[in-house]
Amino acid sequence: MAALRALVSGCGRQLQGFLAGPAATGWLRLPARGLREVVEIQEGKTTVIEGRITETPKATPNPPNPSGQCPICRWNLKHKYNYEDVLLLSQFIRPHGGVLPRNVTGLCLEEHRKIEECVKMAHRAGLFPNHRPRLPEGSLPRNKPKLNR
Repeated sequence: MAALRALVSGCGRQLQGFLAGPAATGWLRLPARGLREVVEIQEGKTTVIEGRITETPKATPNPPNPSGQCPICRWNLKHKYNYEDVLLLSQFIRPHGGVLPRNVTGLCLEEHRKIEECVKMAHRAGLFPNHRPRLPEGSLPRNKPKLNR
């Protein structure tokens, strides 16, 4: 383990020295993050459109119930969503279709259970077609039973 650390730290020093040259400073910089304002400048027949970074970002909105124990309770959405609200539910599901655990989402137990049920209902209704677990390679999907209808 110690040998691995020495190798990694040695490589890190080498990379720092290699990348610190003047040629590498252009691509080493991280892109600026923040809100941008689109500015359109006309000079004769040329139009220049550029995005300037605004100095003061807009303040995030305050929730109406800041003492709520989970995000849904804080924003007073407790009884205002169902299985058809796909945009809300998609924030709490994994790519394969399962629900994220409570310690990741920060939901209270009651809302977590309701989200789980709504996600199941949305899957059954076909509202999440791209969030199905992939079958293992070589296996075929089961045939749906034919009902007497």
